[in-house]
Amino acid sequence: MAHTEPDLISEVLALFGFRAQVFASPRVCGDWQINTHGMHRASFHLLARGAGWLHLRDQPPQALRAGDLAVFPNDVWHLLSARPELDPDDLTTRVPAVLQGPHTDLVCGYFEFAYGYDNPILASMPDCILIRDEGGMGLGAIVDRLVEEAARELPGRQVVLDKLSDALFVMVLRHHLTQSRPEQGWLAASADPAIGKALTLIHREPGRPWQLVDLAQRAGLSRTVFAERFTRLLGEPPMSYLTRWRMRVAERLLVDPSLTVEVIAERLGYDTAAAFRRAFRRVTGRPPGAIRRGAGEVVVDVGDAEVSSETDG
Repeated sequence: MAHTEPDLISEVLALFGFRAQVFASPRVCGDWQINTHGMHRASFHLLARGAGWLHLRDQPPQALRAGDLAVFPNDVWHLLSARPELDPDDLTTRVPAVLQGPHTDLVCGYFEFAYGYDNPILASMPDCILIRDEGGMGLGAIVDRLVEEAARELPGRQVVLDKLSDALFVMVLRHHLTQSRPEQGWLAASADPAIGKALTLIHREPGRPWQLVDLAQRAGLSRTVFAERFTRLLGEPPMSYLTRWRMRVAERLLVDPSLTVEVIAERLGYDTAAAFRRAFRRVTGRPPGAIRRGAGEVVVDVGDAEVSSETDG
């Protein structure tokens, strides 16, 4: 059986510990409104049945109908409600306890990332993606299955909802790439045949001593054209991206107590642990020990050196 290499988006989602979770599937009626802003997570709301309104800051309200999906990758202020008018003094979630009259069913969830100070996928997505009763790109089938599963109390319901939401996020990415055709950002770069090839090389072998000329040759471009196109798409030069990607990988590796900083430094192409620590602090704004502390170690930062030990208990 032939081995299939994961694609760029799949690799990034895995590195950042992506998972989706449906946290509510409310049935609402009357003067309802729902606001999930401020949770520091990407969120989505699927209108399964009925109707509603989407409110965004400094934009007119947009009518929603059954099958519409609203995704908020960057946790911008938003509110879904029963009416196009809002009370500026009451912008919190409000769900009437008594169900009377026409009702609306929603499926609400989060897209979460367990790791990563700097997520390239979310950073390259718009603040709001509104998909109208979409039947293409596989979204329609997933939306229908989400609606069906949310409406029934069956064994394993939460697991099915969460797994369907995983697939929903990928389909939203595909929809954004094909419908919006972004010209800049990580998603646009990953879709570019030459720059996407260079990104794959960097991601697969972050510890390799890549030089600009190496990446340009592998991408099939001259060094000048490669550097210009890479910088235009990603907003930073190739070598700068390589360093930042190494730090993204390092952040994931640092939570593993079996890996010393010296091993991580060598794995990511640094001659010494001190050089790695300086690069990590310069890029992330904090020392590697800050990650280790979160993983249950006591770390004493003494400049370029850190002394760590496992905590008791």
